[in-house]
Amino acid sequence: MKDVYTEINGVAKKVEQVVVDQTGRVIDPVRNSLFKRFPVSLTFLVTFGATATFYGTERLISEIDWLNERPFLILLSGVAALAFTGKLYQKLG
Repeated sequence: MKDVYTEINGVAKKVEQVVVDQTGRVIDPVRNSLFKRFPVSLTFLVTFGATATFYGTERLISEIDWLNERPFLILLSGVAALAFTGKLYQKLG
């Protein structure tokens, strides 16, 4: 039974490596050429997306009276979210 598992695991790893190699071979040139052809446009698009996300979050929080009256809770929940994300990253990585 272990031989079958070992064989299947070996084949799965080979297939995964082939898929990763082929995907990188096809996608990397397109990705690189896109960044080389439109660096300013992509920079503005990323900046707009990040700014819109932060502004939208700020407006959403200001609409909730309970949170709007307690900015310390917003700060505390943000720090807790960052700590949770860091612990999760450590555990998974």
